[in-house]
Amino acid sequence: MHSSSNRGEASNSQSVSATNNRELKTRFVIVNKNWILSDIFYPRQMMFTHFNANFTRIDEIVPNIYKLSISNNKKFVFSQFLILDERPMLIHTGRSNWFEQTYQLVSSVCDASKLHYIALCHLEADECGALNQWLEVAPEAKTIVSPLNQSNMDDFALRPTTVLKNNFALSLGKRDIILIETPHFPHGWEGCLFYQPQEQILFCSDLAAHPGQFESPITEKDLTESIIKFQQKVGFMSEGKSFTRGIEAIEKLPIKYLATMHGSIIYGESISKLLSKMKQTFGS
Repeated sequence: MHSSSNRGEASNSQSVSATNNRELKTRFVIVNKNWILSDIFYPRQMMFTHFNANFTRIDEIVPNIYKLSISNNKKFVFSQFLILDERPMLIHTGRSNWFEQTYQLVSSVCDASKLHYIALCHLEADECGALNQWLEVAPEAKTIVSPLNQSNMDDFALRPTTVLKNNFALSLGKRDIILIETPHFPHGWEGCLFYQPQEQILFCSDLAAHPGQFESPITEKDLTESIIKFQQKVGFMSEGKSFTRGIEAIEKLPIKYLATMHGSIIYGESISKLLSKMKQTFGS
C-alpha cells in the first residue's frame, strides 16, 4: 500500500513575459517582480535554472522507502528518495535552496541527523546542491558516488566521499543498494544509477523523466510515448552509443519500480517496453 502526505501550499502568482528570438528562443519569467532566466530553449534543449519549493509531499512507495517530491507549480517535479533501514540512505539531496523543505520531509519519518549514507547519481544542482547542508546536519553521513565522480565531489563536499565500484552491493541492513556505472547516461560522464534488489527498485536519476504528475507519485500507466516525446522536445539525455550502453546495463535487471527523479514512479509491465523503445529511439 502506498501512503502519502501532501504538504502543498498555494504558490505565489506569477506573470509571464515572453520574447521571441529565432536563434535562441529565450523565455524570461518574472517571479515576484524580479527577472529570472527560467528556461533557455535551444533547438532541442531546455535548462531549468530556478525553481522554488512551493509544493512538497512525501509518499511511502513500499514499507520504509519514501519518495520526497518538490515542485514550483506542480508542472514539473523534483524527487529525492529515502530508504529507512539500520543505515538510512538519502538518494539525491535536492538544490541548496530547497534544503529546509527536504529536511522537513525527511524529519517527518525519521531522525534526519541519523542519515548514514547520501547517494548521488551525477554532478548537478538538483542531485547534490544541498549536499554540504546535509553533511552538516548528519555528521556521520557518508557520500556515495561512482569512481568517476570522486574527484568532483571531493573538491566540493565538506568530507571525503566513499566510492562504490560497479555492481558492488552495499548493505543498509535488511536491504542492499547496488551502484551501476553508466557513463554519460542519462548524462554526465560520472553518471551512475542505484538498484535496490529486494524490492526491485531502480533509482534511475533523470531517465524516464516526464512533466507533471505531482499528485500521482506512482503509476501503472504506460507512459512510454509521453516520455519519449519529452526527451525529443527537451533533449537532456546523451543519445547514441552512450545511451545504448546505459540501457544494456539495466535492461536485464528485474525492475518492478522505475524511480525517476521527475514525474511518477513507473510500476509494472510497461517498464521493459519503455526501456526497449527508448533504446530503439535514442540509442545506436
